[in-house]
Amino acid sequence: MENCVHAVIELKITPQRDCGFGRIAERISKFEQVEACFLMSGGYDLLVFVKGDSLQDVAQFVAQDLSTIEGVISTATHFMLKTYKAQGIAQSLGDERIAVS
Repeated sequence: MENCVHAVIELKITPQRDCGFGRIAERISKFEQVEACFLMSGGYDLLVFVKGDSLQDVAQFVAQDLSTIEGVISTATHFMLKTYKAQGIAQSLGDERIAVS
């Protein structure tokens, strides 16, 4: 998947008795689109990194798979538009200046 789309999804979920957020997080982590899943502090509970073939592919995954899981209260999807640094390595920015004539 060379030209894939990456997104970060914030999820608010209802903790389950005896297992808290663990069971839902494990279920979400099993989807092939999910690259990483983290329990977070703050305004949402889980942070999920996903990839897909297109914006529509990711949107469909969120609408049909994530948001329909029992216990998921809400989702907020953020698409990654450009990478400046990843895994500690700065990406080459090249010369992005606009030519003036």
